[in-house]
Amino acid sequence: MPNVFSEKSAKTWADGKDCLSRGLVDTAANRIYYSVFQAVKGFAIQRGLWAMDTSDGVHGEALKIVGGQGGKSTFYRRRLNELLSLRIIADYKLESVNQKELEELLEDADCIRKHHIRVAGGGK
Repeated sequence: MPNVFSEKSAKTWADGKDCLSRGLVDTAANRIYYSVFQAVKGFAIQRGLWAMDTSDGVHGEALKIVGGQGGKSTFYRRRLNELLSLRIIADYKLESVNQKELEELLEDADCIRKHHIRVAGGGK
């Protein structure tokens, strides 16, 4: 079964990158985080860890999923947590996300996203 969120994740990623290129850093942080989250959610659904409507504690659970795969997973869990922190700033704080901090997370965020699409059988 493929990652059911692979296409949505790709579109949300593209939206986030577009927002970042236009200087909409808070919106970019939100979209980029959710593109990664969507990929992890699709992976969790494909593996039977979550149902489509699972909603309680999903962001913490996503961190556990990313961090529980051995190898560099602890590093990627930390990076996803940093991205989540930027998303929280973007959505709930008075201050804005630091563009440089977001840009420094992009490569790792895209690796997490693509990995969870690929291992769920949903593309490249």
